[in-house]
Amino acid sequence: MIFIAIAVLLVLMLAGVPIAFSLMISGCVGLWLVADWNTVMAILGSVPYRSTASYVLTVIPMFILLAEVTSRSGIAKELFTVANKWIGHVPGGVGIATIMASAGFAAMAGTSSASAAVFSRIAIPEMQRLGYSDRIAAGVVTVAGTLAIMIPPSLTLVLYGILTETSIGKLLIAGIIPGVLTAVNFAVGMYLIAKFVPGEVKDVPPFSWKERTTGLTKLLPLFALAFIILGGLYTGIATATEVGSLGALAAFVICIVTRRLKIGEAADSLKQTVIVSTMIFSIVIGAMIFGYFTTMTQVPQALIKAISAAGLSRWTVIAILVVVYLILGCFFDQLAVLLITVPLTFPLITSLGFDAIWFGIVFTKLTEIGLVTPPLGLNAFVVSGTSKIPIMTVYRGASMLLVFDVVTLAMLLFIPELSTYLPSLMK
Repeated sequence: MIFIAIAVLLVLMLAGVPIAFSLMISGCVGLWLVADWNTVMAILGSVPYRSTASYVLTVIPMFILLAEVTSRSGIAKELFTVANKWIGHVPGGVGIATIMASAGFAAMAGTSSASAAVFSRIAIPEMQRLGYSDRIAAGVVTVAGTLAIMIPPSLTLVLYGILTETSIGKLLIAGIIPGVLTAVNFAVGMYLIAKFVPGEVKDVPPFSWKERTTGLTKLLPLFALAFIILGGLYTGIATATEVGSLGALAAFVICIVTRRLKIGEAADSLKQTVIVSTMIFSIVIGAMIFGYFTTMTQVPQALIKAISAAGLSRWTVIAILVVVYLILGCFFDQLAVLLITVPLTFPLITSLGFDAIWFGIVFTKLTEIGLVTPPLGLNAFVVSGTSKIPIMTVYRGASMLLVFDVVTLAMLLFIPELSTYLPSLMK
């Protein structure tokens, strides 16, 4: 029965049916096969309300609103300008400035596509003007955009926490060190490309110290916003939901007081927040319906028993899952992979003694890689569509830095403390 339902799911997704409806339809088909039509109707009558009428889920629209406001506020451009003035003159410096600015913007964005779209408009024209090749300019923006789903506030980690009933606050804090590590490794990669791959990057003259210090004060509101989000989570003063609300409110106040946001842009932010939140909540409903089906088939329990009977070591299981997730990331959206697979793999992972927070970070890193790999690679399509650079050129540029993301993945796999140390210190 499980194979029929999964086949229906894959056919619907490949046919272009939205993931929410693909999950709902395939889940209903599965429930009908293992139970009866009355069971299907009972679940359809209760799941939409029970799966979304939750205080915890209110963190999602709050973080989306925070991202929408900041992406329209011009903060990203100021981040890039300041970073470029300070490090633009080193080999590959403008690319490194893009990575560092993307990391800073990630602390307010939470979604990779927003980050990729914003910096496609800001950083790519500047790199092209300074003599960077199209593939490097597009590749840097593509991979740097993925930082937004690791560095808090991360919607991927929020949804993972909701699905697995893991502390959202600890998951978000756990993403800080891996996010910073990813940015550093990308920066090292950009420097090495500038030094050893001829023709891709041009030298840029340094700015004066006066030019470097000009504009630093404009970043103070950004630091205040990051302090509210990260400080509230780390100290335990506020829950993730409360931090999301405070962050969204603070972003509105800061942007209005500093005249970064017009009334029309504020209205657009609210409208887009409703649209995206509705999409995500619909996906959650679909995932819960499909989850009822998998629970009734007892597939997770059967999978655990099969792994135990096969005598595979726990690291062999992890290696298999890493390969599977890398393949899935090439074809499916990150939310689809999360909502379809985690209810199956999470019980297996915890039964093998792995830490839930560590697995959440590793999963997020794997979805990061999926955002830039063909043939789907959502970030690559966003960058290509925004910059008008051919998609294959974007993929070639991203692949040059993807090697360093694989290095980060290996570090996270074999040094769990990179993911678990900060959460262990939280109050």
